Amino acid sequence: MQLPNDILKSPQAAQLLKNKDQVMKMMNSPDARKLMELLQQNGGAGLQGAADAALKGDPSKLMGMVQQLMHSPEGAKTVEKLNRDMMK
Repeated sequence: MQLPNDILKSPQAAQLLKNKDQVMKMMNSPDARKLMELLQQNGGAGLQGAADAALKGDPSKLMGMVQQLMHSPEGAKTVEKLNRDMMK
């Protein structure tokens, strides 16, 4: 599974961002925590810089880290589950 570079601009992402409670619930989910753990293991110190850049409007580094993570079975499974949960 490959995430599109403009995923944060998708209608689904826009809808999700309108619902703060749903975003907070998703961010605090076990799958989101697992994803962060996997990103920290694979990205190390670069994760904070990628997250900061994403918050400033440039998600490319963070998306690259997620795509790299998706080459592992555990990473792909976690991202896929988060994606399904987000589309509900």
